[in-house]
Amino acid sequence: MRKPKRRTKRTLLLVGGAGRMGRPFARLFRRKGFAVRIADPAGVPRGFPAGTLDDAAEADVVLIAASLDHAAAALAAVLDRNPTGLVFDIASVKAPLLPLFSRAREGGVAIASAHPMFGPDARLSGRDFLVLDAGDKAAARRVARLFAGEGLKIRTMPAAEHDRWVGRTMGFAHLVALVSAFSLAELGISRDDVDGRATTTFRHLLALVGPILDQDPALTRAIQTENPEAPSVIDHLAEQVEALRHLLFEGDGLRLEARLGAVRAALR
Repeated sequence: MRKPKRRTKRTLLLVGGAGRMGRPFARLFRRKGFAVRIADPAGVPRGFPAGTLDDAAEADVVLIAASLDHAAAALAAVLDRNPTGLVFDIASVKAPLLPLFSRAREGGVAIASAHPMFGPDARLSGRDFLVLDAGDKAAARRVARLFAGEGLKIRTMPAAEHDRWVGRTMGFAHLVALVSAFSLAELGISRDDVDGRATTTFRHLLALVGPILDQDPALTRAIQTENPEAPSVIDHLAEQVEALRHLLFEGDGLRLEARLGAVRAALR
């Protein structure tokens, strides 16, 4: 009697797996039953085998988790290996990758993209997760299925629309946090002053500011400078600060009330 064949594990090559986002995804996909290999010049997390970019040719899935400034080069290097499996990235800015998405489609590569809308230390359940359609709807659906069952709120949108959306959401929130942090420092307000005399809203502000100050400064800069939408968002923020100054100090209160009413209606 023949012994049943052992089912071979699906393979996943994680490019940039030694980074802060790469490590948790390595653990996630190992838990999901993948044989995970790490290709990263910075080294390999303990417990995972090392891989090379050449492994991209045969891997069932290739995940690009390289840092933002290296993501495009990493994806290009993967495409040079003519991958036969699903390829996707998790970069927070997509503009540098759009030409590579086109190249991948022309070469018959199953290409998609994603953006975890949370940091490396966050629990997955309840978090937002964007799947980006890079011109291959089937590949985008495959990426969504990879993350199914984790309690994520998964939404799909075209990759070409990503940077505009993120510039007006994540990028804008980072800007507000940075401006607030710089202003608080200039105003002479420190964390030691808070306990016992801080309002709830001020504590919410500190909660927004804290993670941005703790973030890698290179990433903080790249999120703004690499996103083509960032300059217009900065201009808009400056315009709204000046508009608010006029409403507060040059109006009669009715204009501010009307503006707040319109904003409440728009944001609810």
